[in-house]
Amino acid sequence: MAKDKKMVLKDVEVSWAKVQEPATKYMSEELEYTVAIKMNDQLERLMTDYKINKKVKEGKDSTFDGARFIQIGVDQTTKNGWTRHGEVYDKAGNPTQALLGNGSKVNMFISIGDSNYGNLIKLGHLVDMNAETKDMYFDFCQIVELVDFEQPSAVIKAKATDAAVEAAELDEMEIAFE
Repeated sequence: MAKDKKMVLKDVEVSWAKVQEPATKYMSEELEYTVAIKMNDQLERLMTDYKINKKVKEGKDSTFDGARFIQIGVDQTTKNGWTRHGEVYDKAGNPTQALLGNGSKVNMFISIGDSNYGNLIKLGHLVDMNAETKDMYFDFCQIVELVDFEQPSAVIKAKATDAAVEAAELDEMEIAFE
């Protein structure tokens, strides 16, 4: 198998990014790093030129308002028991723990590799390996424009509740019990 070709997708819009910490795979206990990337001219050309075997998704209103996109990722643990670790960088090139909110723009580091099923697009550039500990280290992306991540939660924050109570008119707060 030939060596993977490292590339950078410049200034792409991302959504549902799980690049700081891996997340559970769909209907599985295994963990993976993933990100949805909005299709643009650069990505369209890359997929055509390299005959990438990757399904382009579209029509999901919750992802890029229904625009076309691809989802890429890597498992946290390889079949041979190696553990992958990823790094995200800020605009200045320093490592950051900032979480990418939907709509953030990044320079996405990808690798193109071949397989029995055609060429694959993979998340990250492999930068180092430690054979003793079986750890692999990847660069995932550099943030160009950060949209703050908002954690979905059913828990109402105390400050938000207090502010709502203080803002409510007195007669709005009366609840008649019958």
